[in-house]
Amino acid sequence: MLPARVREIVLDAVRAANSERAPDAQLDLAPEAPLFGPGSRLDSMGLVVLLVDIEEALHAEGLDVTLGDEKAVSRTRSPFRSVETLVAYITTLAGAET
Repeated sequence: MLPARVREIVLDAVRAANSERAPDAQLDLAPEAPLFGPGSRLDSMGLVVLLVDIEEALHAEGLDVTLGDEKAVSRTRSPFRSVETLVAYITTLAGAET
């Protein structure tokens, strides 16, 4: 799966999350936007919901991955820091799936 398509899926999930959030709690919609950690408005439960939404969208595209597994959580640098780090992580997983 191409990184541009993965980015689109991630940003669509962020848009969906924003539709449920108050105006002052909106997540940024940009590749460098923080998702989780410093500078983010997303708590751990919000991250889990976002990851499930992304997994479901990826599954609809024919890619079955688990994003919140031990491999991702135990990394020294979290793949959930920003939209772009998550896109890179998913793209890596997609390459491993093929």
